Amino acid sequence: MRTILFVMLMSTVAIGCGKKKEGDGGDTKTTDKTDKGAPASDLPALTADPEPAKITPAETPPADSVKWRMLAKRGKGGWPTFDAYNLGTKPIGFMPIYGYAYDKDGKQLARTKVPLSWNGKIDPGDKTSFSIDLGADDVPVTAAATTFQLCFTSIQFVGDADSTNTGECPDQRPKK
Repeated sequence: MRTILFVMLMSTVAIGCGKKKEGDGGDTKTTDKTDKGAPASDLPALTADPEPAKITPAETPPADSVKWRMLAKRGKGGWPTFDAYNLGTKPIGFMPIYGYAYDKDGKQLARTKVPLSWNGKIDPGDKTSFSIDLGADDVPVTAAATTFQLCFTSIQFVGDADSTNTGECPDQRPKK
């Protein structure tokens, strides 16, 4: 009886270990598709913003403590990925980040529904150690989106007990 159970168990394991189809959660390789299944080639190529000059940290209001740099890589939902630079004198540890997409005329086409809860550490004058991917596959961008901007509603500096409110990221926001 044990032999039969063992053979049945091993057969089940062998069947379950078969190669999974791309996109079913079992394949971790990178593809040229966004998470919604649209080929990334359907979206225009991105041009990365230039690297900023060396940053000399300075006392800045919390809302002005971060400079964003768009990279030439798309993340989930076709949104670009970004680096964040700390312009202030305190290390940054947390920001809830929203993304906005605009067409060539400045008309807003999309806004992420849920903010990315970014946690990490950006030392004064430094940048994020990994690129920021909004993970906004619930609000994919279209090929008409040519400009992208980020907004954060609060910021928490390392060592502070609470976040500092930096303003709002409304549903509709004019291009800056």
